Amino acid sequence: MSSANYQNAVAVIAKQEDKFLELVKAAKTDVVFKQEMLYAAQAMMNNDYLCTVAINNPLSLRNAFGQVAACGLTLNPARGLCYLVPRDGQVVLDVSYKGMIKTAVNDGAIRDCIVELVYSNDQFKYKGKRHSPVHEFDPFDTEERGEFRGVYVEVTLPDGRVHVEAVTAKEIYKARDASDLWKRKKKGPWVDFETSMFKKTGIKIAKKYWPQVGEKLDTVIQYLNTTAGEGFASHDVPISVVERYMGAAEVVDEAQPLPTSNEVEEQVPASETTQVEPEDAQAQVAEPLEGEVLQASNDESQAPVDLPPKVLKKAQEVVKRARESQGWKAARDYVSSWPVEARDYVLRLLSTAEYQAAQGE
Repeated sequence: MSSANYQNAVAVIAKQEDKFLELVKAAKTDVVFKQEMLYAAQAMMNNDYLCTVAINNPLSLRNAFGQVAACGLTLNPARGLCYLVPRDGQVVLDVSYKGMIKTAVNDGAIRDCIVELVYSNDQFKYKGKRHSPVHEFDPFDTEERGEFRGVYVEVTLPDGRVHVEAVTAKEIYKARDASDLWKRKKKGPWVDFETSMFKKTGIKIAKKYWPQVGEKLDTVIQYLNTTAGEGFASHDVPISVVERYMGAAEVVDEAQPLPTSNEVEEQVPASETTQVEPEDAQAQVAEPLEGEVLQASNDESQAPVDLPPKVLKKAQEVVKRARESQGWKAARDYVSSWPVEARDYVLRLLSTAEYQAAQGE
């Protein structure tokens, strides 16, 4: 790794201080910029490939580092809560199962959590959702524990009650098989860190049955499943967004998926398509959306050159739904903690669309 590359990568983060502090304030987290920049710099110094990916895809580095501010987890390697890792041509924030637990505890959704894998030779007795199971095994005899059967997630709720969810191996493998990275048979967390992914997936499934779920945990899971490639790479609008528009919930917005480095580079002449957004000197093809897309048609709505197609597409979805529901304030709240370039772009689109709606256009 050259000194220049390392310094350039660190400079990408250094320029994000104001945006980082904005995210910390908006998300009400307590991570400290200078400390997290130090941990990020250490990670890139210790991993040449991470540094190279950061230089080649600086937008992904900015987005991943912004997630630190949004979720409130430190990059301190001694804590083991989250890590900056290179994955499929981009830098992502890999949140560990311990980081997911910490996020839920910080949000007040739970007071504590135990996640254990169960194997065929373990002595395991499930006693229902309101009682701790009986689980006996030798943690040092890993070779003789037998076939993987599933995961149980035991949490202590805010009122002190115990809640236990048993997640079968079949459910775990079904989630794995839906992973975009797994389907494309590339190296990823399901290959390199299988047992940790079993636990993370157990939490993702179990949390659906908790009486309440922290908003930040939903955001973390959405980010891991999309940008980090751990789950099904869907472009569907999450139920949390629908609830926000309907006024049924007040939920922190999700992390926006980023493209891989290959996707960033794919460009076509503007004459080849009519549904395009400016990406660089040339126009770039946007993936098709379900339903009508509100087209940007004036200078105010021109996107910053480094916004990826997936973010542009999501921006159009937000504007379209805001116009249909007249939920302008909800839409602005929804994008309030997006990366600054994307947020400002959507706010310009929303202002234009709201004015047009008021004029009956």
